[in-house]
Amino acid sequence: MKTLCLALLFPALSFAAPHPATSSSAFTAPENGLYFLHKGFTLKTDGSQWKPVADTSTTVLDTVRFAAKEDATGYLTVRTDKVAKSASLELYTRRWMRDYPNYGFEILATKNFSLNGQPALIVDLASRSKGKQIRQVVLKNEDKVAIMTCMDNKESFGQSVQQCNQIIKTFRWASEPAQAPALKK
Repeated sequence: MKTLCLALLFPALSFAAPHPATSSSAFTAPENGLYFLHKGFTLKTDGSQWKPVADTSTTVLDTVRFAAKEDATGYLTVRTDKVAKSASLELYTRRWMRDYPNYGFEILATKNFSLNGQPALIVDLASRSKGKQIRQVVLKNEDKVAIMTCMDNKESFGQSVQQCNQIIKTFRWASEPAQAPALKK
């Protein structure tokens, strides 16, 4: 009762979020992976030094950017796209992969693999003119596609891709019932 009275008299001493699922809520904590549930998947930052940051450099709507708090050059973006249920992952990616050379990117490698039991495609790219290296991981589930893009300068890409991979390996479609994330206490 004393705590309730103090909270009413001194609202600045209150520690709860003003509304459920906002600010300091467990639903928005990136390490819990629930931030993207409304998009149909989970993605955790647990074990990584990177956190979501405001992305003023991208014009793509609905993109979330992860980066280190310090002034680092590497980052990971996550965006989603809607596609036809009948479109395969290969068909979806083939369309834009043939355009990469036109934009100055060299495809270093591509590989189909399984990420947490789901088919995925990894594409490694380089932009020689801008000195950047890129890794994209693309996953498809029914009518949704998730595209995770890791980018950094060639010199520091080795460190950045480790942080990106740490986050990417936690990706799970929400339709995987056995893979529900546990909340930290």
